[in-house]
Amino acid sequence: MRLIETVEGKARILLPDPSEYERDGRFDPAWSPVFYNPRMIFNRDLSVVVVSSISPKSVLDVMSATGVRGIRYYLESEVRGEIIFNDKNPVATELITKNIASNGVEKARVERSDANSLMHRVKVEYTDLDPFGTPAPFLQAAVSSLRRRGVLGVTATDLSALEGKSRNSCKRKYGAFCNKLSFSKEAGLRLLLAKIAMEASIVEKGIHPLITLYRDYYYRIFVRMEDGAKKADNTLEKIGSLYECESCGYSFMGKGFCDRVCPVCGGSLRSMYPAWIGELADVEFLGKVKELLPRFNYLENFPALFKLIGSLTSEQRYGLYYRLDVLSSKLRRNMPSMEEMIKCLGDATRTHFHLQGIKTSKEFHEVLECIKSSSHG
Repeated sequence: MRLIETVEGKARILLPDPSEYERDGRFDPAWSPVFYNPRMIFNRDLSVVVVSSISPKSVLDVMSATGVRGIRYYLESEVRGEIIFNDKNPVATELITKNIASNGVEKARVERSDANSLMHRVKVEYTDLDPFGTPAPFLQAAVSSLRRRGVLGVTATDLSALEGKSRNSCKRKYGAFCNKLSFSKEAGLRLLLAKIAMEASIVEKGIHPLITLYRDYYYRIFVRMEDGAKKADNTLEKIGSLYECESCGYSFMGKGFCDRVCPVCGGSLRSMYPAWIGELADVEFLGKVKELLPRFNYLENFPALFKLIGSLTSEQRYGLYYRLDVLSSKLRRNMPSMEEMIKCLGDATRTHFHLQGIKTSKEFHEVLECIKSSSHG
């Protein structure tokens, strides 16, 4: 196995040479004996900043592959407690050991274990769960691995299931009833949060979302655990349903699971449940992350990170987003520009979930009126 070196953040990482595993001139990271995905650099950049804001004394990188994530937590997030690296692939653990040594990581522990088994055996302040595909089979163990008020970082790439495109897969993995909704990017994220909340409640823990987001083809979530049966019960109160009217496009969240008729026009409703209907982020924590961001101006993704944190902060005042293209189509109007809509509504913002998405505090009829008055033709 020929190795090459790549630089990510402040880490210098050895990884298998991709050219040795190409097929018909193409390369997929899954074909390599040790997984490394450059498309997830933004994910890792953000995680480095978030972990710096959390300042955990112990970290578990449960699916380490090359070890790049945990190594960056040491070099850039300045984690000085124990960092546990784990991968059940012996080729990966050998590579992790080399990368740890070459990057001077202290207090590192390398495990070669089944992820769930290890998470049930350790206790840390921060666990990072970044699986290939769905995180669902690992969530119970991930919650179990955390100390009191520990933080869990989760990545999910199975958006086809979470967004309701694959209803059977959604039901199997998340125990959820799914329909494709126009705000599916946010719906999928809320579905995943509900799953984490329900897994946490089994062991009498509640969750408090710090940062949650959608990007490219994945969700990234950071949640703090809140211990105790009462906290778990309070968390479960934030689980309900998401609705969208097939006729007029009105969307809303509710605690029940029985709504069938649109309260605006009487049309039929599509729904997704169980889903998280609480806050998607902690504004105070977002402020802390924003304060720390200038320390990371060496990152190529620094401008995008700054923009994302600003967008997430502005979005927290509002509920579900509306897609201007969908509502304009229902009204048989040309879609107005985002700038015109925000000006017309007065209290509204773009959303990071969708280019045509808008969040606002205004009533649904006001949104429709603004589309009519702002559209041309």
